[in-house]
Amino acid sequence: MTEDVPGYRVLEQIGEGGFSVVYRAHQERLDRTVALKVLSVGTVDAAAMRRFQRECKITGRLSGHPNIVTVLDTGTTRAGRPYIAMEYFEHGALTDRLAKEGPLPVADVLRIGVKTAGALAATHETDVLHRDVKPQNVLLSRYGEPALADFGIARLVDSFDATHTQAFTPHHAAPEVLEGRPPGIGADIYSLGSTLYQLLAGQPAFKGPPGEGIALLMLRILHDPPPPIPRPDVPKPVADVIGRAMAKTPEQRYTTAVEFAQALQRAQAELGLPVTDVAYSGSAVTPGPAPGLPGPPLVPEWAPTTSDPRASGSTTNGSPTGGSPTGGFAAGGAPGVTGPTTPHPSPPGPLPGRPQDGPRRGLIVAAGVALVGGLVLGIGALALAGGGDPGKRAGGSPAPTAPQGQVTQAPQPVTAA
Repeated sequence: MTEDVPGYRVLEQIGEGGFSVVYRAHQERLDRTVALKVLSVGTVDAAAMRRFQRECKITGRLSGHPNIVTVLDTGTTRAGRPYIAMEYFEHGALTDRLAKEGPLPVADVLRIGVKTAGALAATHETDVLHRDVKPQNVLLSRYGEPALADFGIARLVDSFDATHTQAFTPHHAAPEVLEGRPPGIGADIYSLGSTLYQLLAGQPAFKGPPGEGIALLMLRILHDPPPPIPRPDVPKPVADVIGRAMAKTPEQRYTTAVEFAQALQRAQAELGLPVTDVAYSGSAVTPGPAPGLPGPPLVPEWAPTTSDPRASGSTTNGSPTGGSPTGGFAAGGAPGVTGPTTPHPSPPGPLPGRPQDGPRRGLIVAAGVALVGGLVLGIGALALAGGGDPGKRAGGSPAPTAPQGQVTQAPQPVTAA
């Protein structure tokens, strides 16, 4: 049966799950192709719908994230069923790629894992849990980029519609979720680890033979460790990272999605693969050094840099401000111009609240000019007091004259004293 959704023209059905049906549709108002996911639940009360729409709005704030599907619109069909309008991904989900190609290469799985972990980290920072991470909910763009989809749907269905529990197959649900305990960040991390396991193995970790009931599946998820990935080309570091993400208790897993992403990045570095950047919040996580490899030197924040003249031995106004004050060897061991051998103490650095060298030197020069000016005025006053006769002293007696034929001694310069 074709859904009647106001503002959209449904073109064809492109997918179906336990809780919803996905259609390719044409949004008439904006003339574009979208994916309409209509929840196949019977009735949803007003409180559930408000919470569902609130989570969709929070997801809309994350639409700028490169690995989160953009939610374009939410509402209800004419029959009263909730729907989500999302950007259309023509290459489908990871399950479609698995069906076409089989298990994915290790490098592709690590790259998808890092980017999806970044999407989960950004989601958790908005205090929202995804609750339904699985290969069906990771879509592929036309450029091969993974994008996490379907936020808030699992919470709506689990809380207000118990008629679909038989259609629910908990291959990627965390053990605490199956036990009925409230999920947390660790549940999303488990589901992502289980998703990566399926991408490498070709099927979920605890999948049983055809026709097996859900009870035996749940017992394996609750008590058995994940079986080894049946591929010889999966390195042990990769299997160890996925195994920790799928630990039975949240305390044994990675504490955050960022930590999970960093572990995947270290596995990439150990294997010599390009390390994938992960975007979350306002920064990207840079991978740390691989075990056994030296990392970059740690420089304390208080260490002097080359922009500090006292650290580099540079000069200000011709005077050395660091290193050797007499020349000799400048800071860093470079030979300089030799000067007096008398040692002089290094000038102390500026103290907080004290004027710097420039203002202090200016005050000294101004005081010297004032003293010299006062001395000149004093000498002029003494000359005037002597009546202006150059042959008399200041006290009025005649100045001694040199014998004829001799040259008078040149006047001595005024000393600094």
